[in-house]
Amino acid sequence: MDGESSFYTPLLQTIEEPPVSPAASVCMKVLTSILAIASITIGTIYLDSCTKQYLIPIYLIVSGSFTLFFMILSLVPCGSSGESSTGAAHKSGNVWIYSIYKPNYIDKSSSDYCDKTLYLFAFWLTTAIYILLGITLLLGCCALLCAFILSGSFLLRQRT
Repeated sequence: MDGESSFYTPLLQTIEEPPVSPAASVCMKVLTSILAIASITIGTIYLDSCTKQYLIPIYLIVSGSFTLFFMILSLVPCGSSGESSTGAAHKSGNVWIYSIYKPNYIDKSSSDYCDKTLYLFAFWLTTAIYILLGITLLLGCCALLCAFILSGSFLLRQRT
């Protein structure tokens, strides 16, 4: 083997290995499924409990349903595990949730009313997803930076 192909061989072997242990994968799928079921349940229970933004419970039902659907698809062995559910419904849900921040939780006859459980669940679920995506992005950038630095030092050692 020439020096260039041996340089890339460890990277290719690393990519072919699963990035997470099977136990961690199962735990994440179970946690994601539980949150999806909770979203569907809370959205259904509080379907008519947010006059300020009536689409929030529908958003919870739809996003929870799609998440469960993708979880089921990820269990099918003949496909890649597409755990990404960031479609148009999620972008609209962000607008619906964050645009009415601090609705009226008390007066049900008010046009600004939204049930506290419904709103806070949707708010914190969406916020937690963004926090996790931010942490994942940050860790990915750190991993790329480390790989870049290590590959540079590897090339320097190989030339000497």
